[in-house]
Amino acid sequence: MLPGDGMCEWRLRLSGARPLAIAAVLVAACAMSSCSKSPPPAAARHFVLVTIDTLRADRVGVYSGADLTPRLDRIARDGAYAANAMAHVPLTRPSHATILSGLLPWELGVRDNLAPAELPSSPLLAEILKGAGFHTGAFVSSMVLERRGGFGRGFDRYDDDFPKTEGADLLATLQKPGRESLRAALSWLESEREARHIFLWLHLYEPHDPYEPPEPFASRYRERLYDGEVAYTDTLVGQLDDALERLGLKAGTLVAVASDHGEGLGDHQETLHGFFVYQTTLAVPLIMRGPGIASGRRIDANVGLVDLMPTALNLLGVPTPKGFRPSGNDLAGALRGGAEPTGESPQYAESLIPLLHFGWSDLRVLRRGSWKYVLAPRPELYDLVSDPKEQHNVVEEQSARAAAMRATLAKMLDQERRVAQEAATRHAPTAAAGRSLPIDQLERLGALGYVSGETSTPASAGADPKDKILEFRRANDGMRTGLLALNRRDYAAAARAFQDLIDSGIQSFELHLYLARSLAGLKRPDRAAVHFEQAARRAPLLEEAWTGWAEARLATDQPAAALAIVRDGRTHNPNSAKLAVLEADLCLRLRRPDEAVAAFEAAVPLLPKDAVIRQRLGELQRDLGHLDAAVASLRDAIAVDPGYAPAWNALGMTLGGNGHLHEAEEAFRAAIARDGNDHRYYFNLGLALLRQGRSGEAREYFERTLQIAPDFAPAREELRKLRADHTGQ
Repeated sequence: MLPGDGMCEWRLRLSGARPLAIAAVLVAACAMSSCSKSPPPAAARHFVLVTIDTLRADRVGVYSGADLTPRLDRIARDGAYAANAMAHVPLTRPSHATILSGLLPWELGVRDNLAPAELPSSPLLAEILKGAGFHTGAFVSSMVLERRGGFGRGFDRYDDDFPKTEGADLLATLQKPGRESLRAALSWLESEREARHIFLWLHLYEPHDPYEPPEPFASRYRERLYDGEVAYTDTLVGQLDDALERLGLKAGTLVAVASDHGEGLGDHQETLHGFFVYQTTLAVPLIMRGPGIASGRRIDANVGLVDLMPTALNLLGVPTPKGFRPSGNDLAGALRGGAEPTGESPQYAESLIPLLHFGWSDLRVLRRGSWKYVLAPRPELYDLVSDPKEQHNVVEEQSARAAAMRATLAKMLDQERRVAQEAATRHAPTAAAGRSLPIDQLERLGALGYVSGETSTPASAGADPKDKILEFRRANDGMRTGLLALNRRDYAAAARAFQDLIDSGIQSFELHLYLARSLAGLKRPDRAAVHFEQAARRAPLLEEAWTGWAEARLATDQPAAALAIVRDGRTHNPNSAKLAVLEADLCLRLRRPDEAVAAFEAAVPLLPKDAVIRQRLGELQRDLGHLDAAVASLRDAIAVDPGYAPAWNALGMTLGGNGHLHEAEEAFRAAIARDGNDHRYYFNLGLALLRQGRSGEAREYFERTLQIAPDFAPAREELRKLRADHTGQ
C-alpha cells in the first residue's frame, strides 16, 4: 500500500505515539468482502507459516507451469494463491520483519540484513497469537533470523541454534540444512498436537546461494542447481504437509507458504539478490490453504507480504490488538471467494543496499495495476503484462503516468524524512535510528533528490545502480573471498582481498570492518583502528565497529582514547548493552569506579536476563561502600537467575561484611547447594560460622575447603588458629 492510494488508511506507527494518517480512507475499501457484516466461516484452529528463502515465483508450477514444485502446487490447488504477490525488499531479514509485523521496511527501520535496529514495540504476529492462547514455535535456518533484534518475541520455542565456528558470524550465508529445521519442527509439532491452538513458523534457507541440493536432486539438476534446490525444498514442504495429516491437524490448520524474495540468476546482470528491484527478486509466491478458503482461488490483484499478517489474523478469528493497525490489506474476504482488492491497489518496494553500503543511489518502487515505476537517477517504467521481463523502459513514452507515480513515491519519502527529522529534534535516538534511515542519509536520497512541499531540488545523488552492477558483483566476489579467508584465519589473504577492493575505489562500511578485523588478526592494531573508525563513521549504528575501534586503541595501551571512542559510540547506540559494559570495564581499568557504576547501571535494563552484570555491579558497589545498593543489585542478580551460585556467594560476602552474619550464612549455603565444587563457598561459610562463635561447625567447612583445594592457604591458616585456640584452652 502507498500513501494516498491504499484501500485502508496509510499510517505511520511510532512507539508511544498516536498514529499519523497521511492518506484518506478510500470508499473502495468496503468493496472488499472482508468489510461485509455477514458472519465469517469457522476460523482455523492452527496456523503453519512456511517461509522459503530466495524462491522465485516463476519456479513454482501454479505461477509458471514449471514442474519443480508438485507439493506447493497441490497446496495452491486445494487453497488459493496470489498471482501478483511481491516482496517489499529483496533481503531476508527486512522481508521477514515485514511478514511478522505487518509493517513496511521504512516503518520498521530494518532496511538490510545487517541493520542493528530492534524491531519496533508494536505487536508481532507471534505475540498476538500467543496472547490469544496459541502455543508458538519457530524454526529458522539462517543466522540472519536469529532471535536478537526481536524476531523471537512471542515464541515459546525459538530454534535458532547454528554451528559456531571462528568467523562464522561474518558470513551472511551461514545456514542450517532444511531437513534439520524440519526435523526439529516436526518433533515440536508432535509434542504440541493436543494443544487447542498452534502457531508454527518454519523457515527454509534453501534455495539460497550456495546452491548445493542433496542427491538425487544434485544429479537430476546438474546444470540447474538452483532448480535442484527448489525441487528439494518442495519435498520438505510436502513432508510437513504429510505430518499435518498424520497428526490429524490438517483440516483445522491454516497453511501459508511464501518466499521472502527471489533470485537474479543473471537476469539484468544480477546473479543473486538485494541490489536491484526487478521482478526476478521481488515477485514471490504467496499460497494459502485452510478452513474457509475457496479451493483453486487465484487472486490477481497486486498484494504484498505486508498483507499476510492481517489476513492470517482474520482467518484465525484473532482480533488485531487495540490501537494497532497493520499497513497491509486483509485479503481474507477475497480468499473466501469474495471481491478482490481493486486491480489498481498499489504496492511499495525498495532497495537501499546501493545507498547504505556503497553510497550510490537507493531504488524505490511503486506498482499499480500492471505498471511498475522504479525511482532512480534514470527512472524506469514497465508494463508487466506486455513486458514481464522488464526489457523495455517506457518512462519517456508514458511520461504523464511516470510523473504521477513518482509524485506518489515522493510524498512517502518526504513523510519518511519529516518523521526522522521530528524524532531527531525530540532527541529520540530510538525512534530516529530504529524506525528510519539516519537523517544524513535521508538528506541525500539519490533516487529522489529531495522533495519537500512544492519544491524539488537535485540531491548530491549517488550513482545509478544500473551503472554499478558489475562493480557490485566484483565487490561481492571479493568480499566472499575475503570472508572465507577470514573464516579460516588466513588474515593476510583476507586483508589483501579487502584492501584490493578498497584500492579499486569501492567503499563500504563492511569492507572497512572486515579489513580492520583482518588487521587485528595480524596484530596490527594501529592500522586496524583506522579502518574500524571508517566503519563506525560510515555505519554509526554498527556497535561492532565502535567496540573494535576501542579494542584496537586498548591494544596499543590507550585506555583513555578507547573510553572516548566507546562514549562516542554510545551517543549513536544508546541501547547497546555491549558498549555500556565495555565503558564500565574501561572505567575500571582507568580507576574511575564511580563512572563504572554508572555504566553498569545503564547496561542492566538492556540485559534483563543477565545475572553476571548485576553481580559485577553489586560487587563494585560493595567495594565502594554502597552496601545497601550492593545488596539490592545482588538480590536482583539472584532474581534473574536463582541458580547462579556466584551471585549467592557475592551476596553472602556483602551481608557478612555488613554484620548480617545469619543472612550471609544462608547465602553461602545457597551457593553451595547450587555448586558444590567451589572451595571458596565452603571457606566463606566457615568464616560466617566462626564469626557467629560456631567454631566446631566452621572447622568442618574449612576441612571441606582443603579437600577440594588442598593448597588453599587461608583455610589451612584458619584450621591452625582453631587448633591453637583449642590447645590454649
